[in-house]
Amino acid sequence: MSKQLHQPWHILGAGAIGCLWAHNMQQWQLPVTLLARTQEEHRQMQVKGIQVTAGKVTHISRPASIFPSMSGGTITNLLICTKTYATLGAIKAWRKRLHPQVNIVLLQNGMGTAQSLQSLLPKANIYCATTTDGAWRKGLWQVVRAGTGSTQIGAFSAHLSPQNPPPPIAQLISLSVGEIDTLALHWHQDIITPMWHKLAVNSVINALTAVYQVKNGDLIYHQQGRLRLEQLCIETEDVMSRCHITPIPQGLLQKALRVLQQTADNQSSMLQDCLAERPTEIDAINGFIIQQGAIMHLPCAAHKQICQDLRQQYPNA
Repeated sequence: MSKQLHQPWHILGAGAIGCLWAHNMQQWQLPVTLLARTQEEHRQMQVKGIQVTAGKVTHISRPASIFPSMSGGTITNLLICTKTYATLGAIKAWRKRLHPQVNIVLLQNGMGTAQSLQSLLPKANIYCATTTDGAWRKGLWQVVRAGTGSTQIGAFSAHLSPQNPPPPIAQLISLSVGEIDTLALHWHQDIITPMWHKLAVNSVINALTAVYQVKNGDLIYHQQGRLRLEQLCIETEDVMSRCHITPIPQGLLQKALRVLQQTADNQSSMLQDCLAERPTEIDAINGFIIQQGAIMHLPCAAHKQICQDLRQQYPNA
């Protein structure tokens, strides 16, 4: 294998998506290292490896891992898959190891983290990604791949050209081409548009499924939930229009209904977090809509109400 295929990557956030990427990077024979939070987490990963189940087949891979007090080299390419609210705190444990011009790919739900991260690391090259891949964590280091989609990656930092990916990301995209049962990666010259489109869908679905404690498909036929879904769609599209975001083809409501139908038996990640009494990403989803609406003096009453309802029902949200 030529030297150009040996770009090392580190992954921060060893949840379902982080482990899925670590598994695929190792399949592509790339040096990949998981950044564990603790020595015990590192130890368990080294003992168990990552188990990725797709259908009836389970694959085990054993990428390297390190924890903050463990010796290690400079981090030059970093994939961040943490929850949005945990990103800044998580990266501070590794800040001293980051190359000043580190390439960072943010792969998260919601928006707003990239701006905060750029303020913390002004020289970093920050890229954003959005995916339709489905995966959930069955247990520590155990991942079930629930659906095969695609991932769009694009430049966020103002000093970066949006036209072409840098070599480390171009390499990932190249390695994904033509492969079966692996990640499908694509470069997007205007990543903000697909990020907004995914945010829009999440903003009208996730919190409602958590408040009414229903699977995605059940929201379609939930009388009160359906009415609120439609109102959230109107508000979100209004904010998107004022932000000059390209509209979603056929409209947000039709897109949301298609997603609900396609994922009918799934629980949204926000409902899963609420039931497990974990914090949610509502501030980076509905909260971001409210924040952007406030700039244009839009009330976003439906978004404010769903945030209030969620927090009243789930104090940890």
